[in-house]
Amino acid sequence: MGDVLGRHWRESDGYHIDVSGLSPPEPMVAIIELIERPRMEGPVIVYHNREPVHLYPELIERGWQHEVISSSPGKIRLKLTRYR
Repeated sequence: MGDVLGRHWRESDGYHIDVSGLSPPEPMVAIIELIERPRMEGPVIVYHNREPVHLYPELIERGWQHEVISSSPGKIRLKLTRYR
């Protein structure tokens, strides 16, 4: 996953990607590139500095859904999962 923008790593609860330091449209591009990887089943935990409202329709189109895990000014954390 070395060519995906942002910082990313794997933990026991899924793949994590931090796009909070990227300028638009880089966060959306990075997240879409990650979820479109072969065998990417998720969940994917996203760290962002603003709510990615333009990402949500793209997720639905690709068979993914989102859940806001936490939100505070300048920080939002999402959990992305595939529709089953």
